[in-house]
Amino acid sequence: MLDYFNGFHDGFIKRFAIASKDEIDKDFGHTCMETFDVTIDFAHFNYNFKQTTSFDETSMAPYNQVIRAAFHNVQDLFCDFSSGFRGNTISSLRIHPMNRRRAGSTATESCLALYVARHYYLDAHQRSELRESQVFTFSDAVFREQPHQSGA
Repeated sequence: MLDYFNGFHDGFIKRFAIASKDEIDKDFGHTCMETFDVTIDFAHFNYNFKQTTSFDETSMAPYNQVIRAAFHNVQDLFCDFSSGFRGNTISSLRIHPMNRRRAGSTATESCLALYVARHYYLDAHQRSELRESQVFTFSDAVFREQPHQSGA
């Protein structure tokens, strides 16, 4: 899947939504589930060039895509969208298996971790450096290409 989208390089995060699974109970207490669902819309150009002699929108297919990724049972969430990342352009995205503490327990479970690499601008050195960080862990995810919208 990541190979199909070229690891999402040269894309960016268009939408990032975090939904808690916590609830307020009838007795006005609350239940904390310790997990979230996260939806990310990646704006992406796949750079699958057709054989043409000119470069325009028709020479790229598919192009101007939005891929919606729905991640379930998310834990260990850490998002850094500080200004040093200059537009949050993604250099690469990878998913790696690992173990984590199961929500509400001291036991561990197998899961996946989402890593994103982006360029961070270092003002003092007037240059950028590539930084990869773990964004969160999750149990499963679904990636779906959204219908193309002209001018989007």
